[in-house]
Amino acid sequence: MEAATAATVAGTGMKRVYETDSYIRELETIVTESGTDDKGRYYVELDETILFPEEGGQNADRGTLEYDGPDGRITVSVLDGIISGRNTCSSVSGSGRIRIRYIVSEPVREGTEVLCKLDWNTRFDRMQNHSGEHILSGIMHRRFGVDNVGFHLSDTGPVTLDFNKPVPYEQVMDAQNEANLAIYKNLPVSVSFPSKKELESIDYRSKIDIDGQVRLITIGGPSKTDGSFETVDICACCAPHVAYTGEIGILKVISVVNWKGGIRVSILCGRRALEYINREHDILTDAAVRMSTEAKNVPEMVDSYRNEILKLKAGLAQAREKALIDEVNRMSDEGSAHVIFTDDDIPAAVMKNVYNVLSQRFGGFVGVFAGSDEAGYRYNAGSRDLDSRIPGARLKEAFGARGGGSEDMIQGKVAATEEAITELFNGL
Repeated sequence: MEAATAATVAGTGMKRVYETDSYIRELETIVTESGTDDKGRYYVELDETILFPEEGGQNADRGTLEYDGPDGRITVSVLDGIISGRNTCSSVSGSGRIRIRYIVSEPVREGTEVLCKLDWNTRFDRMQNHSGEHILSGIMHRRFGVDNVGFHLSDTGPVTLDFNKPVPYEQVMDAQNEANLAIYKNLPVSVSFPSKKELESIDYRSKIDIDGQVRLITIGGPSKTDGSFETVDICACCAPHVAYTGEIGILKVISVVNWKGGIRVSILCGRRALEYINREHDILTDAAVRMSTEAKNVPEMVDSYRNEILKLKAGLAQAREKALIDEVNRMSDEGSAHVIFTDDDIPAAVMKNVYNVLSQRFGGFVGVFAGSDEAGYRYNAGSRDLDSRIPGARLKEAFGARGGGSEDMIQGKVAATEEAITELFNGL
């Protein structure tokens, strides 16, 4: 087993080895408490732990506990890790009253000696993305004076960073480029536990007020690439991080959107970023092949195709409108209700124009219905000289139609057959 200097939680004896060494993958330890929580789940507490709990926007580490049972080796899955006594990211070592309960798949008796094994691939993936977040947040703070006020590290989607002020997209991309330069320089990433006196002279970022010993993550120092010295960021943090920025590989900004008076930036780092770039590259390459052109020409050709499609759709809409108006003009003044049924792909503007012609030509209630008996119909209905809301009420009463409007016209959607709708209008 590897030895490690570990942080200890006062009053519990629990040693959080992950705080000082993010790379230990196995650790022999003892179950100090076990039981069932208020949700009926089995849990254990450990004398020492390498498994990071759910804290500060990051999910708990996955892993297993192994021990010798009467019939052989037993393996228990660690499903979650929950801080007991404090819900926020502690960013501290030795602050007291912080206990970690690990939710496990099977009960393990107190006093059992176990081999704790970390799911390393998941841990390293999170380390890459969390350390990348620190770099980008530090650069954004230094260059644009914005604070990261929210962070979530998803295991299935992009990592989200919430900043409290707006920053133009172009400037965020400049920060992305600077972040990747810091990654390429392979700068050291270090953990420290400064005293309160030392903290007074350190300019560091923190999302919360910390009561207790602060744990700082410093990204910077002598570059392993070119020997230069640079400090990118100093931030209070409770999570495991990479040892050198080069391990992050690459940082890619996926999106920048407005968020609560600021912006939300989504990023991917390391393996996730590579998979995303490969996926996007494959899509672009496939599009270029389909268009018989080079990838660089795809945007221009897409614009050209789009403009051509818009022209064709406009021409088709005009033709559809003319055909429907011709149908209106062929209708008899007498007989059944003046209601037209057409396909669902008819544009809303065409429906309204046809309704206007229909209501001007015929008295009483008229309507244009677009859709099918199976999928339901969109409609414009009403009358030029009666209250158009009357058929709306009848459609709602008979078929549960949704919609609204005024005395001049109603619109909405109804799930009914053509025959039933026609019969309703005949009875108006």
